[in-house]
Amino acid sequence: MATLRDVARLAGVSTMTVSRVVNNSRTVKPGTRTRVEDAIAQLGFVANAAGRLQFQKRSRASLSISGSVSDGNNLGEKDSDNAGERLGFQASSRRPESALKRASIPSGDTARAMLRIVRAAQPISRVDLARRLKVNRSTVTVIVTPLIASGVLREAAAEPKAASRRGRPPIGLSLRGDKSFVIGVNIGVRRTQVGAATTDGRLLDEESFDTPSDPNEALARINSIVRRLRTSMTERALISIGVSVPGPTDAGRKELLFAPHLGWRDVPVAERLSSADSRSARVSNRRVSVIVENDATAAAMYEARRRLRASSHQVRNDFILVRAGTGIGVGLVLGGEVYRGTGTDRGLLGEFGHMTIVAGGKACACGNRGCWEVYASAASAASLYVGEGASARAGTPPRFVEIVARAEAGERRARAALAQTGKNLGIGIGNVITGLGVSQVVVSGRIVHGWKFLQKSIEDAVAGTMAGRLSNWSVERGQPTGAGLGGALEVAIEHYFTGLAKLTPAAA
Repeated sequence: MATLRDVARLAGVSTMTVSRVVNNSRTVKPGTRTRVEDAIAQLGFVANAAGRLQFQKRSRASLSISGSVSDGNNLGEKDSDNAGERLGFQASSRRPESALKRASIPSGDTARAMLRIVRAAQPISRVDLARRLKVNRSTVTVIVTPLIASGVLREAAAEPKAASRRGRPPIGLSLRGDKSFVIGVNIGVRRTQVGAATTDGRLLDEESFDTPSDPNEALARINSIVRRLRTSMTERALISIGVSVPGPTDAGRKELLFAPHLGWRDVPVAERLSSADSRSARVSNRRVSVIVENDATAAAMYEARRRLRASSHQVRNDFILVRAGTGIGVGLVLGGEVYRGTGTDRGLLGEFGHMTIVAGGKACACGNRGCWEVYASAASAASLYVGEGASARAGTPPRFVEIVARAEAGERRARAALAQTGKNLGIGIGNVITGLGVSQVVVSGRIVHGWKFLQKSIEDAVAGTMAGRLSNWSVERGQPTGAGLGGALEVAIEHYFTGLAKLTPAAA
């Protein structure tokens, strides 16, 4: 049981100061009181029977996690009502009411934002977390205390440079990545990647193969790799599987509705992968959640996390992610959160690659004519390079990276093809800015390899639109690679964070 001296040592104050806080003395400075109450909350300190009675009268019930979160990994929406029971949440009276009054009661969104920042900036002190979230330190303590107790977070040793400071030294918070892992699956038009990573972002294993034309064959290959990964990591618990797909998904993020460039329709991805390795599922008495996400939305999640890592502040800006490779997809981030739309048709959000920019234009794989991606994707640059109707006579057209290489060597035709691709891309970006009212745009995917030849024509095209003349817009280069598998892993980890946020005191 924690003692008065334990609390004093943790808070960096005298035992007399702790006594004054417990007795609600007004002579204690607010900052000191907060430090002591944080220590009391962490240690569950109660002075004696009389003190316990007084303390409980001034306390508010909070939730704490007991046991290991890795014992309850299915954090899906269907069973969110009883997920707290499965993760071992129990009521306790450890939080001083006075501290709770000073700390705004956090929401589940605050808890999820905190987990994202910890992952991006670990190790990070509670003081820095409170600053970046713009909340009271006591609010941070409400969230992190049960997560530390459950093994989700760990507190590192004091920073050496802070050893000489008076008072409580800052402790660095980090995600624990030694007991669990997630799997990301990026189903691309050309290649499929499957990788495993820890929740703190360390890649453990990766494998890829050419995407088969038959979805059943592709999912069978993925299942085989998932089984191998689970077998090779028996010391870890698989938390969730994130799948990035080249097309819209259903509202529940379980099925791929249509992948135009693969010719796949209504593929029950989550169901097929959930049933994988049924023997393991029976042994562990659980099924792992599988979340299916459009690849552009997954890439937007990856870009949002990359921006958070690069910033020393909480990043809540709005931006549009345009992912261009074989096709074009758009992801939307509002207030730091990926926006998927509402209602039963929300899986269609972001399919701007199939908006018409040339009436009666070239045929698109989706069945429409004149789609944006037919004129502005990396794949479309080849037809611009060889000329209309010339591809059949010229044999196999050059790949996008080959066109870029020829442009680098000074070939005029290659540079002209890239400039026209950039112009077409800019026309669509101007339309998207106008339609969504978001003026910051990040371009990612294979198209970025030719950025030096695309940038000016993109910017000139956007500048010529109404959005370009009225808004303070920007178009910047994103990641050419990494957002594929990285986005899929991000989907899995974000699902894990969302489940934790629902079950912390923040959501109570």
